Amino acid sequence: MNLSHPLPPNVTYEMLTAAFWLNRVSDHVFHTADTIAAFNRHVYEILNLPEISTLPDHLPAEQVVEQIEKYFDHAQKTRYGGSSQLLAASYFETLHHNALPELEKHIPVQFGLAVRRTHVRAFPSSDLIMAEPYDFAFDLAQETSIDVGWPVAVLLSSRDQKWSFCLVPHYWGWVAASDIATAPREQVQHYAESFPFVRTIANRGLVALEKGGGVTPQMGTRLPLAESQQVSIPVREKDGQLQLVCGSIHPEHFHTGDLPCTLANIFTQAFSLTGEAYAWGDSRLGIFGRDCSRFIKDVYATIGIILPRNGDQQGQAGKLRVAFSSDMSDAERTRLIVEHGQPGDILVIPTHVMLYLGHIEGKPYIIHDVTSGQNRIIVSDLLLGQGSPRGSLLSRLDRMVGVEL
Repeated sequence: MNLSHPLPPNVTYEMLTAAFWLNRVSDHVFHTADTIAAFNRHVYEILNLPEISTLPDHLPAEQVVEQIEKYFDHAQKTRYGGSSQLLAASYFETLHHNALPELEKHIPVQFGLAVRRTHVRAFPSSDLIMAEPYDFAFDLAQETSIDVGWPVAVLLSSRDQKWSFCLVPHYWGWVAASDIATAPREQVQHYAESFPFVRTIANRGLVALEKGGGVTPQMGTRLPLAESQQVSIPVREKDGQLQLVCGSIHPEHFHTGDLPCTLANIFTQAFSLTGEAYAWGDSRLGIFGRDCSRFIKDVYATIGIILPRNGDQQGQAGKLRVAFSSDMSDAERTRLIVEHGQPGDILVIPTHVMLYLGHIEGKPYIIHDVTSGQNRIIVSDLLLGQGSPRGSLLSRLDRMVGVEL
């Protein structure tokens, strides 16, 4: 936590700890292993995405091409490159050509594991693509990231062989081929579902590899536990195949199994990230980080709940507590939050999601990863932004959902 930043309005230093908020509520286990599994299945249903382990051996080429083309549909708007130059139609035509090699009618599905934290891109390129000149913090080609040990289904390679179009958990996109090690379906599934396992509970967990070097999986990452303080880490052989090696974990950075599903654990994890810089799509000028929805996703992953990647999807996955209408006054919105909201719920506006902490004398507070002004994870009330052209967070709320069915 960096205390050198100025506090948002109506926030005190005491509010910057999980204990402050936990002292105001009763704590209990609010999900079991069965209800967590049911919620995670529900997420796949609302996303209308298959689980990697359930994919057939072949997919129709038109189904894969459809997913690739969706990203190019969004590229029809005016876009700018890394030097803030206007990107011509020919630029996207070249990208499109690289993305779609000659295909058979049915595409064989390969399986693999990510060998390091890596980007998931809209196009087979690491080029920066912006909506406005010099808007370097927002690379519109950056979709998300996956971490070491995450399973992937590899569907095709770009013409230059540098990129693989993949289905990763909850997402389609392009991943650098050098960051994936391929293996039989059964081996990948066994790795991803193996027991016992550990979860990263630090911002970045430290794993030292036997052969030297190491990896730093982000919060929420699951790794198979080989023996006490030892995990299996995937590495890529020269031929692209998977090899598993042993790594020693920092005992304070990992928890054996999922953390118990309590508000204390959720808030403790969330507040451990306070002050971390905002990073759209998990990357800010190539440096890994988190945005608002990834912040909430990683926190909940430590208890085994795997939320969708994007904020609007998170707002659809949870149990509706409150639906806000445009004609509601701030007083009415506040009353509904206080009466129906529960700490740990997700508050949603069209471009932002926030984790609800509770209220103080009827004033709701949140912890969230913001871009405007603060550019980091902060605690604030919902009046943040009041007087700006867009208005306060409170005035823009769309819905409030609980992370339950």
